[in-house]
Amino acid sequence: MEDIKQVGIIGCGARGLHHIGFNMVDSSTETGLVIVGVSNRSKASSDYAATELEERYAENGSKVEVTRFESYRDMISDPSIDLIIITSHTDAHAEHAIAALESGKKVYLDKPLSVTLEDGIIIAEAEKRTGNRLLMGFTRRYEESWLKMKELLDGGAVGSLQMILLRSIIPYSRYLQGWHRKREWSGGPLNDKCSHHFDVFRWMASSDCGAMSAFGGRSGVFKPDPTAPARCSECERECSYRRSEALEELKETVSSTFKNTNLNDQRAIQDACVFSPDSDVEDFGSVNMQLSGGVVGNLFFTIFGPLAPDGETLELVGDSGRLVLSRSDGMIRSYTNHGRETDAFFAGGENFDSSHYGSDKNLVTHMREFCDGAEPVCDAQDGLRSLEMVLGARASFDERGSKQEL
Repeated sequence: MEDIKQVGIIGCGARGLHHIGFNMVDSSTETGLVIVGVSNRSKASSDYAATELEERYAENGSKVEVTRFESYRDMISDPSIDLIIITSHTDAHAEHAIAALESGKKVYLDKPLSVTLEDGIIIAEAEKRTGNRLLMGFTRRYEESWLKMKELLDGGAVGSLQMILLRSIIPYSRYLQGWHRKREWSGGPLNDKCSHHFDVFRWMASSDCGAMSAFGGRSGVFKPDPTAPARCSECERECSYRRSEALEELKETVSSTFKNTNLNDQRAIQDACVFSPDSDVEDFGSVNMQLSGGVVGNLFFTIFGPLAPDGETLELVGDSGRLVLSRSDGMIRSYTNHGRETDAFFAGGENFDSSHYGSDKNLVTHMREFCDGAEPVCDAQDGLRSLEMVLGARASFDERGSKQEL
């Protein structure tokens, strides 16, 4: 086993507990990363998460006691903790990240960087001021098939890159049912999901976005209905989006058995009606981008897409070839040498069947490398650039496709 590095988690939802937490527990013998503390806005959630983690350690043959910190500041100031993982609600990221960065500890911040540009700038400035680069959680940078696409691209498979197309047609109506349904809390799907996508454009093109134009917003699919019951649990209508029955991408979704008993906690609701006028977030859009160096890109996304084997795809088109990735099956199809050579192969890696197609396991491995002094794969500056693209797309939505200079 590696020498032990102790970890504290701020924010005990599905991302912090199941996707990162459980993968960290399962790989603790190899990485030496051990979760010893949790903190959450809800004490009940902290208790639940700590118990789940302790039981998971026990199943793996280890006895670990996880402290339930009443305050995240107490956890950050605990000298025994080496790495702080921040998976809290997005509108709390600035508060949590700045305190963690100033502590000098290693810091992981899950995407997106923040809801507002002001908070994003504050986090990026804190990173620069402290000299403590945080690790940003854009999962596709750790996903084997996407890494292979980048490797092939940099190796000249398509020649000179000219165009990027990313399609994300996914069944994510849950974005309208939990805490993501409020723009002020999460930034909505455009921020929470598309921040990944905008980072991919920058990563693949090795350049920033200079301008964008977009159409989208809230479609008529989830047209607000003031007569609909507020929650699925209170509704007897037939509905394809009922929280307990909707089809979802299993590698990105966790069905938690934990139910918050605080009925006044609006953020804890997980079955809000998708037709509720209470939600103000976008559900679809088409975003055109001009990246420096002449590369153009298009993001074509929606959260009301049907569950399908090609829900998310990435295409890279150059002057002599084309690469096409289908995320859900890990397959890459290549058309090189002006189409004279073709190939199709699986690039998902050995952990493909685990959460986020293996990227969470790879992320945990990189966290250990990060703790040992390796440079972060991406940092707050990358998060800020992605956030600027999110806000640029939204501004263009609101102004009916107006060009936004970034």
